[in-house]
Amino acid sequence: MKLLLDAGNSRLKWGVHDGQCWLAQGAVDHADIASLTAQWAQWPLTSVHAASVARPAVAEAMQQAAPCPLQWVRAAASFADVRNHYRNPAEQGADRWLAVLAARQLCTDDVVVACAGTALTVEALSAEGDYLGGMILPGQTLMLRSLAQGTAQLDRSAGKVQPFPQGTEDALASGVLAAQCGAIERMCRQLAAHTGRVLPSVLLTGGEASSIAAQLAGPARIVDNLVLMGLLRVACES
Repeated sequence: MKLLLDAGNSRLKWGVHDGQCWLAQGAVDHADIASLTAQWAQWPLTSVHAASVARPAVAEAMQQAAPCPLQWVRAAASFADVRNHYRNPAEQGADRWLAVLAARQLCTDDVVVACAGTALTVEALSAEGDYLGGMILPGQTLMLRSLAQGTAQLDRSAGKVQPFPQGTEDALASGVLAAQCGAIERMCRQLAAHTGRVLPSVLLTGGEASSIAAQLAGPARIVDNLVLMGLLRVACES
């Protein structure tokens, strides 16, 4: 029985898998990781596979809470039928690589993979299994925070997304979401131009996935915990 751990910038997401299905999944803030020890004790866990883009103290808290030593998963030059074209895989966040590996299981055509959390990452994966690279930009909360901190009059709550915002609050909400959607749509066009094929499918994951999906020009599929699915794939196929 496997425990899979994905430490993002704000939260730890976890799941327990028995080889056939997910028995449980959850998420906690970094400060609450220690509270998971008792919850995990109810399962006869035999291995723990983990990925992290958080600070070192979070990794230490994960190790202390886990029932056995962590097996850290990092980005690699290749895995199964996926080839990583990142110039230096060692510097790449493992979450981005794992999301791509999970996406490959779900979609064998060209696909753009977007993980919408504290940051938004947008990855391009071809039908041939070539992970071509991707983009990183601030998530919606970070964008709004930067406007609040860097300007004299924009420290206010965001309003509603509108096609033609006619108030500052709505302008903030609409601008931030347009930037997120624009990055994803641009990557779709770039991947289509690279392959010479139709626009790729879009997979979305993360806490802001639903708000982005509602505003994209084309269809998108929301998949919860895509990084955990990638971790599970590595744990089962390595």
